[in-house]
Amino acid sequence: MTLERANTSEAVAAHILQQLFTGRLRSGQRLDLDEIAAELGVSRVPVREGLIQLERDGLVERAHYRRAFVAEFDDSTVREAFELYGMLSALTNRRVAARRDPAVAEALGKLDEALAGCDDPGEFEALAREFRRVVNVAGAGNHLRALLRTFSGLVPAAARFSIDDALPDERAALHAEYVALRDGDVAAAGAAALAHLRLTADNAVRALRRRGVFPPSGTRTPEWTDVARVLEGDGA
Repeated sequence: MTLERANTSEAVAAHILQQLFTGRLRSGQRLDLDEIAAELGVSRVPVREGLIQLERDGLVERAHYRRAFVAEFDDSTVREAFELYGMLSALTNRRVAARRDPAVAEALGKLDEALAGCDDPGEFEALAREFRRVVNVAGAGNHLRALLRTFSGLVPAAARFSIDDALPDERAALHAEYVALRDGDVAAAGAAALAHLRLTADNAVRALRRRGVFPPSGTRTPEWTDVARVLEGDGA
């Protein structure tokens, strides 16, 4: 296999993520840089950079210059990533709703219309990412944007399962965000982002269980942190 992406380190990270999501890689399994480089036809440098990206997502633990291991990977790993991303997205949503910029509202309205008529998962994913990008650019400063960019691995990869398996739910969740943003409802905009990303996480975990990557669900109900107090009053 030879990678063709311009950003090879991102392609390495995506390749390893794909192996996690198919169950070929499991928690605790060793990742050998030389073996991965040979398999993908690249040097060790992009492999090392790709593993650093996955370490940032909490998916890889590096124990030595040439050695790395798959970190604990289960439903809580996925849910925590989405919860953190949801908190940041709720913050940007609240800011955009408070500012009520007509140009941003127009851009989001066009995307909402496109999403309403889209049934192709790949196209829908691209439109959904653009929706989030517009909100993030409008509502986040440089520091917050940098934090949001760190969620470029696990979150979008897992979100694809929700788009494939529950596209109508994803469409409804994005539309709820749009309505709150359009109406300038700060509290509803933040709550809609959190609800959407929790829905996505639940759907992704469900899909990974069906595929045998995660074990069947136990009896414990997943817990989500109540972040309303953290976000309250941060609409400006």
